Amino acid sequence: MLVAGGVLSAEQLSEARNAVATRGGTLSEAIVAQGELSDKQITATIAAQMGLPWLEGIKKEDVDAELVTAVPIVFAKNNRVLPLSLTPTGGVRVACADPLDLNTLDAVQALLDKPVEPVVMSADVIIETINEVYERAGADDDLDGAGVAEEEELTDLIDAEDEAPIIRWVNNLFFEAVKLRASDIHIEPLDKEVGVRYRVDGVLQEARSVKKNFLASIISRVKILAKLNIAEKRLPQDGRIALKIAGKSIDVRVSTVPTSQGERVVMRLLDKQTVLHDISDLGFWPDHYTLFHGLIRRPHGIILVTGPTGSGKTTTLYAGLSQINTPDKNILTVEDPVEYDIEGIGQVHVNPKIHLTFANGLRAFLRQDPDVIMVGEIRDRETAEIAVQSSLTGHLVLSTIHTNDAAGALTRLVEMDIEPFLVASSMIGIQAQRLIRVLCPHCRETYEPTRDQLEELGVAPDNPYVVSHIPAHPVYRAAAAKLPPIQPIEPGKVALYRAVGCPECLGLGYRGRSGLYEMLMITDEIRALVLKNADSNTIKKLAREEGMVNLREDGARKVLQGVTTIEEVLRVTHEDVN
Repeated sequence: MLVAGGVLSAEQLSEARNAVATRGGTLSEAIVAQGELSDKQITATIAAQMGLPWLEGIKKEDVDAELVTAVPIVFAKNNRVLPLSLTPTGGVRVACADPLDLNTLDAVQALLDKPVEPVVMSADVIIETINEVYERAGADDDLDGAGVAEEEELTDLIDAEDEAPIIRWVNNLFFEAVKLRASDIHIEPLDKEVGVRYRVDGVLQEARSVKKNFLASIISRVKILAKLNIAEKRLPQDGRIALKIAGKSIDVRVSTVPTSQGERVVMRLLDKQTVLHDISDLGFWPDHYTLFHGLIRRPHGIILVTGPTGSGKTTTLYAGLSQINTPDKNILTVEDPVEYDIEGIGQVHVNPKIHLTFANGLRAFLRQDPDVIMVGEIRDRETAEIAVQSSLTGHLVLSTIHTNDAAGALTRLVEMDIEPFLVASSMIGIQAQRLIRVLCPHCRETYEPTRDQLEELGVAPDNPYVVSHIPAHPVYRAAAAKLPPIQPIEPGKVALYRAVGCPECLGLGYRGRSGLYEMLMITDEIRALVLKNADSNTIKKLAREEGMVNLREDGARKVLQGVTTIEEVLRVTHEDVN
């Protein structure tokens, strides 16, 4: 037909047939591989030659969900076929990539128990549509009569669809979470039901619920996927699931905990295809960007990033490593777990069961001729000691630590029994950070704040740090030179933005997140305080006098810029009032 249609020569057709005989696959795939025709050109020509309708694409809303569920998804994908809608004559319009494959069309007719009227679509469009419509069609499965599914290896979640409603229900949790860009899924036993919540942009959102009698089956399904002991219900368990959802590789960390109401599950989702941020995309203000950019280019010393769980510490470290990842540097990391694979960097996943800890991994790195080392977290004295010694022997060390602010990281190391003179001589910079939700650009609206609102945020006219502060210390002053001129804050003459909610942001008013940052540079004066074993408040007071911008002030900048709201900044910086 392609030759008759004048779009392919007999020689090209012969070459394609030889390729199929040699390497397998379909004739269409072989022709496309030759580079002469696209899949759309092939299917359009075949449709024209056979007098059949040809569709370039179709909206998923125009596909009948009831017809979709009658055809197993594995069959649909393997045979490039998809039922679309009922016809006025009682038949079914069925999209297919190969209308000459009568066996497939006969099988679809048998499954639907209705006459089939084929329309032609390219294979890649059919697959893309399948991934969308099967997700939607299975979203509201009824769980009545559900049982525990048999164990299976889940490689591609789309292909793993099963007749068992429990399997479909759990699969749809993952589908919905990925669609919402959720970082965590919470499955919680309540008094009379099982509740599900998603953490979206750092805030938990109620999602769905199901009858309490399905709890055991749901938990068992999750345990099977995570390769946990389904018989053990008295002890906490941790596991991992590797999923593939519509072509995306998703790594899921699973944690189960027994409660008085039953077992509780939290699953953290990590999209392995997420593009690593450049440091310019992290939400740094120009002065902060200058400070951080300078630190990661130092030849040696320790840079710490501090903040609570889920504050973006690892993302910041990855962005920094990506910035300095050049052929002339040997960069090694030890992490728990390795969240993103970075080309050109040696990454090690800790495994306490075989005694591969942060400390042991760090110790081994010193024999690997490193230039830069990243330690996922400094949790104990041993790891801290080796990190300090590594920096003092000519290596740049990046790591995280759990403290509320930057100054607290210095005293935390001393509390780990690291000598103050070692802390003072090894540290070069500490960054505290939080994540805030970003206003949805499609629905945010302006309003005029009151003086009380401005003062609550700390941006009243008499606040020198936000309005017109000139840092006292040269290191902060040089960075502040990068700042644009800041206009004085005058109540009644400033417009801020607030959240509204629209379909683009799922009614939340926010879409995505950005960072708030506090950078403590280790100046000679700060080192002197560390040597005197000063407390964190004293260190912070001096840093503020030198020119350090704290988290609340960085948040105020972003409120004035229209990035976020006063409420968001106050939510994540409630302890940062000085």
